[in-house]
Amino acid sequence: MTGTTGDTAQEVQEAVDDSLGRIRISSVPLPAYVRAPSATYTPSGRVFLLFRTEKDPADWLRAAVVDDDGSDFTEIFRGPVERKRTANGIRHMPFADNRRMLLGDHVLEATPDLDRAETVELIPVEYPWNLTSDALTSHHWSEIIVSPDGERIAWTILRTDMTAVVALGRLRRDEDRYTIVDPVIISSTDALSPDPEREGYFTARPMLGGEVKQFVRGGTAISAVGDGGAPLTDSVVQDLLTDALEPITRTPGYDETTILSPDERLGIVMTSRASVRTNPAFLGLVPRPHATLVTMPMAWALYMYAVDGVRRFRSGNIGPVLIDMERSKTDPDYVGVPLNSADDSWVYVSPMSWHPDGRHAMWMEMRRGSDGDLGPELRIRTAQLSDHGPGEPIPTVTTPATTPSAIGGRDAERLLGRTAEFVPSGRIAGAHSGYLEFDRSSDGRGTWSASSRYVDYSDDGRNVLNGAERSNGSMMGGAVYEADLELTGDVDGEMRLRASWSGLDEGTRLLFGQDADGRPRSHGFARYGDTVIRVEDLSE
Repeated sequence: MTGTTGDTAQEVQEAVDDSLGRIRISSVPLPAYVRAPSATYTPSGRVFLLFRTEKDPADWLRAAVVDDDGSDFTEIFRGPVERKRTANGIRHMPFADNRRMLLGDHVLEATPDLDRAETVELIPVEYPWNLTSDALTSHHWSEIIVSPDGERIAWTILRTDMTAVVALGRLRRDEDRYTIVDPVIISSTDALSPDPEREGYFTARPMLGGEVKQFVRGGTAISAVGDGGAPLTDSVVQDLLTDALEPITRTPGYDETTILSPDERLGIVMTSRASVRTNPAFLGLVPRPHATLVTMPMAWALYMYAVDGVRRFRSGNIGPVLIDMERSKTDPDYVGVPLNSADDSWVYVSPMSWHPDGRHAMWMEMRRGSDGDLGPELRIRTAQLSDHGPGEPIPTVTTPATTPSAIGGRDAERLLGRTAEFVPSGRIAGAHSGYLEFDRSSDGRGTWSASSRYVDYSDDGRNVLNGAERSNGSMMGGAVYEADLELTGDVDGEMRLRASWSGLDEGTRLLFGQDADGRPRSHGFARYGDTVIRVEDLSE
């Protein structure tokens, strides 16, 4: 049983979980002049803060350190920080030495350390492959992480053909800069390859890569938002030593970032699972191999509906949720402990982090729909696990320079020099019987059509899929998903539904008005065993 009470005046909440005990949620007090704060725990257990004030020039940024009870606020940097056109803003990723902070295109170096900074310098970071001026690169980094040993960086590159590439390289300190050397690509180039035993058929595997979020397992693996084999994106752990992928969020809804605690027994997740009216779980409830052929092209619509729309105008939340990692990996019905504000006007935004003691987690919240010259109204929230006894932190080891299937050198340059290969149609054979027949098209700029038809498809001889699902649309015109399929086996299931979203200009709203066929533009249900999710129960 989990219960939550709220104290709006003090911005304090109390939750009680059967296994984790008491959890106290509160805000970090900051000076009144702080605007647009963003925060992370440091290796010493203090809070590193990036912020601005109302009087600062547009290109300025300030940095401070503060205790998470608001005491000992100390500003350590102020001044201009270059924002490159193809960067995804500014991040703050602490090095384990507690004297450096990776901001994306710079490393902030403090002497002797962040807690006792006497001098602070901004040192530029030079990315490889000419990414900042590459015509096929929309963002030379969208996410960045630094390894626990302080030697390597992993980052996600977004491409103009709507694909993403994950790279790993060594972060070398030169006299006047950091240079990423010996870079390799550690993500898959395509999930489909010709089946050598059947003409017109293809074999498929889960895609390596995604949005990198955290080095784990001492630095030998990466937590990422990627392909966990489910219809919707999941948090996964990608092992750098073996290329193995392990899904770590198994709920059928919209799960993104998971940041693991120092002992990796707990996690804090960005997810819509605690927001019944905005959780598109109907798409993930019924297990369907290779469903991402149809659902992945509409990932933008799901993000805009479940995340962006909730932050701007739609009532609901996007987490965070505190989870037990082992239960999360194995139990699709496990929700965890929702940490979202009792005041519905506050909504989660990145980043999340853990105190080195393993008893405190931190994240940011914004007031829904707030905006201004310095951005939305933001606050820092922490969760204190009063009764939890953490284990020893995972020890740091050397992060590998490459992975079994990594691509480097000239091969990496050639891969980045072309758009992604696209397989428009074909079949995928079930491991036991039947097949899936797919057909898809894309202009590489957000307009697509995709369909899959299951014909007695079975991988295990017990669970059999028949029927079809399809999606189509564009970023401006909106998205439509339809399913009419049946699963028989260990647990029976079915999907009889249509869901329609408006385009970006209209807020990516779920549409319920009458369609040309006289039926609602969004209607129907997904059922798996006794669990039924109806599209009509979601918010407009």
